[in-house]
Amino acid sequence: MVELGERSYPVHVSPGLIGNVGTLIKEHISSFEKCAIVTTDLIWEVHGRSLLESLEKKGINVMKALVPDGEEAKSWSVAEKLIGDLLEYGIDKQSIVIAFGGGAVGDLTGFVASIYLRGVSLIQVPTTLLAQADSGLGGKTAVNHPKGKNLIGSFHQPSMVFSDTNLLHTLPRKEILSGLGEVVKHGVIADQTLFNFIEGNTGKLVDADPDALAYVVNRSVAIKGALVALDERDSRGVRAVLNYGHTTGHALEILSKLEIKHGEAVALGMIVASRISESLRLTTSADTERLRRLLTALGFDLKPPQFAPIEIVEVMHRDKKAMKGSIRFVIPTGIGSPPVIRAVSEHLLIQTLESEGYG
Repeated sequence: MVELGERSYPVHVSPGLIGNVGTLIKEHISSFEKCAIVTTDLIWEVHGRSLLESLEKKGINVMKALVPDGEEAKSWSVAEKLIGDLLEYGIDKQSIVIAFGGGAVGDLTGFVASIYLRGVSLIQVPTTLLAQADSGLGGKTAVNHPKGKNLIGSFHQPSMVFSDTNLLHTLPRKEILSGLGEVVKHGVIADQTLFNFIEGNTGKLVDADPDALAYVVNRSVAIKGALVALDERDSRGVRAVLNYGHTTGHALEILSKLEIKHGEAVALGMIVASRISESLRLTTSADTERLRRLLTALGFDLKPPQFAPIEIVEVMHRDKKAMKGSIRFVIPTGIGSPPVIRAVSEHLLIQTLESEGYG
């Protein structure tokens, strides 16, 4: 459970879960007539029948709305079209909208659900490891702006989340890695046991073993869910520790025009943050090297992309987490130890990026 008082909701994680989605929804939310599934052509082709049968056998009236793949979905124009589709289908306040896809589908659908008729019920059925372990819960929704990722958004908690790790075996290895970047992040900031498990099960995780993935998704959900419960709207600084690796990571995604996938960018960003932590004497080089070894064992390419450090810093200044001109970093203090949030000088940041081989 993500404990948020009257907005609390369950997160279900297990292999083979998709066949029980209709039953579980009906047990939790009895009074609704229609649902709209927002998904992509590919997800629907591969997994759509299983979800549709699960819903229809419980008498749920289902409509389908297709959106583009990946970050292309997260735009004003796609959001506007989706709103038009929901209106055409007759989706009302007593209806449910289901986000069935990866993080981009979840972000877009959550954002539209938050503003459509001033808010309708949302269910997340994430189909990527990144979304199951991280973005599928917590209530952050957004679309992108040409000047940066996730700059237009809102908070809108789902009513339920269903993560079936059997769905992940169809993902390309690069997508599995992208999710594992966030899972490693959770281990560093909050859970040494999780970090140890990843170290001992790299092969199973990369090969999408559903039971190994269910374990790391469950641990990740527990970590993120507890932080969301303490700081739902990211206003107290508690939830901000989830941005470990993201300050540099988001800048690399933007500069690469999203050719660097999110988890890969976060992996590179975690190394940069750990090196900054070394300079501040908050962690040791041994922890940084342990992190680097694990990421390498999982298959991450940690060779820095050749963007100039000053370019990276300029993009960081436009990040929504920047405050009063300073660049805030989540700084690790050891594997599994609570991180701290510090403003980092441009000088130290550029020095760190240069020493890592950027530029």
